[in-house]
Amino acid sequence: MSVKPTRTTVISVATATTLLVAGAAAATIGTSYRHVTIEVDGVSRDVSGFFTTAGDALNTAGVSVGAHDLVAPAADQTVSNGDTVVVRTATPYDVTVDGSQTVAWSTASTASGILSALPAQTSSMAADRSFVRAEMPLGEGGETVHVVADGTTTDVVASADEGTSAILEKAGVTASPIDRVTLENSGGETTVRVARVVRGKSSTTTEIPFETEEREDPEAEEGTEKVVQEGVAGSEVTESYQETIDGNVTVTAVLATTRTEPTTHIVSKGTKEKKKAEEPKETPASSSDSSSSDSSSSGSSSGGSAAVSGDDAAIWAAIAQCESGGNPSTNTGNGYYGMYQFSLPTWQSVGGTGLPSDASAEEQTMRARMLQQRAGWGQWGCAYKLGLV
Repeated sequence: MSVKPTRTTVISVATATTLLVAGAAAATIGTSYRHVTIEVDGVSRDVSGFFTTAGDALNTAGVSVGAHDLVAPAADQTVSNGDTVVVRTATPYDVTVDGSQTVAWSTASTASGILSALPAQTSSMAADRSFVRAEMPLGEGGETVHVVADGTTTDVVASADEGTSAILEKAGVTASPIDRVTLENSGGETTVRVARVVRGKSSTTTEIPFETEEREDPEAEEGTEKVVQEGVAGSEVTESYQETIDGNVTVTAVLATTRTEPTTHIVSKGTKEKKKAEEPKETPASSSDSSSSDSSSSGSSSGGSAAVSGDDAAIWAAIAQCESGGNPSTNTGNGYYGMYQFSLPTWQSVGGTGLPSDASAEEQTMRARMLQQRAGWGQWGCAYKLGLV
């Protein structure tokens, strides 16, 4: 069985070889035909020829050596017949040394061997979790490994040739293919750290308020309103991609934005002046009624008092019937309220409080009388229809 030597083993082989050839004469070495063994990463082959140094032997065998590769004996050292030249190919690894990312070349055969050789108090690298080949062993065996995942630390003892997957299984930890698993070395202690990665799409909706537009309608009477178009709020939907590591957002990218425009709320307001009722035509009074007619005419000349000098309650009932159908609680939403269709400013000007439509019929009639006495019958459109103006 072939055993791959560690770095220490390789160095030992180089030292032994040097001692073996130290006593040979230079002239003899230069002219001797040699048979040596070339071992590259555990694979051996024999090579023969007239060569002096280990580098010559490697050239004869067609073996290229990189700047970071380990060669024992060294390329410029002489070799003797029957010697073995060992080559360990260095591999680059992305590592973090004391918080700084760099590339480390190593011939170590274990992950902990790579990190422990770095000149740093704390170093780390991505753990080997290959699904297509054998994983790099975590250590030589017997080391205690701290496994940190989901806020819990579990200690396990690593066996020889066990990789990251085996260590996680021992600790009872499952890591998905996108979870970040790192191997850390701090103060000579080895830690396998699992950071949970969550990726997915999220959607947020922002409401866009609608605007209100007022339009004048010359065909509708002044003081009237009508909703021409109901307002509808719009929206803006944003779809984003997001990545979190252990709950911390690391990546956010907007994928698409969809906007729905709001619908304007349109209200028409009447601007047409209210028509005045035509003056009622006077009918000739009979001779038998001349005295009462004269009396009535006399009353009319005093500012309209003749119109209410008869059945006052009946006249107010007629106005209420014409204005609101006689309903004291009328509230049509056009800014006028109650039996006599008071506007709020007018109602308040005669001492009213609250809404006119909330007051009793008696209070509404009382304040209507106050308004008539102060401003006349012209305050009511129905007064024209009833011939009071």
